[in-house]
Amino acid sequence: MAKWGSFDFGQMDQMAKRFKKALDERVIDRWIREFLLEMAYRADRKIKKRTPVGDTGELRRNWQVGKVEKQGGAYVVEIFNNTEYASYVEHGHRTGKDLTGWVEGRFMMTISMQEMERELPRYIEKKQMELLNQLMNGRKG
Repeated sequence: MAKWGSFDFGQMDQMAKRFKKALDERVIDRWIREFLLEMAYRADRKIKKRTPVGDTGELRRNWQVGKVEKQGGAYVVEIFNNTEYASYVEHGHRTGKDLTGWVEGRFMMTISMQEMERELPRYIEKKQMELLNQLMNGRKG
C-alpha cells in the first residue's frame, strides 16, 4: 500500500482567513483604487509631455485627474482638460477664413493612452504580485 504522506492544513486555513479579512476590510477595493490612480497619474504625465505649450501654457497646465469612482461593477477615473480648445488640438481642426485649411491634431491623449494600454499588463502583474505577497505574509489588512 502506498503512503501518501501528511499535509498540515493549518497554513492553508490561515491564508484563507487573511484573504477573507482582506476582502472584509476592503483591502482589495483600496488596492484597485490606488492602482488606478497611479496609472492615471502616469498617463497624465505622458499626456502633459506631449501637449504643446503654446503662448500661455494653459492647455498643458489644465490636465487633471479625477477621483476613482465605482460605477456598477467597474471602476472609473477620468483624465480631462477643461480648456475650451483642447479637443481641437487633440483631434485637429479647420482653419482659415473659409475653413478650407486643416491643422493636424497632436493626439497627445490618444497616443498616451495607447502607450498605457501596452504597458498596463506589466504594471498590473507587478502590483498583483506585491499584493499577493503581502496577503500571504499577513502584512496587508
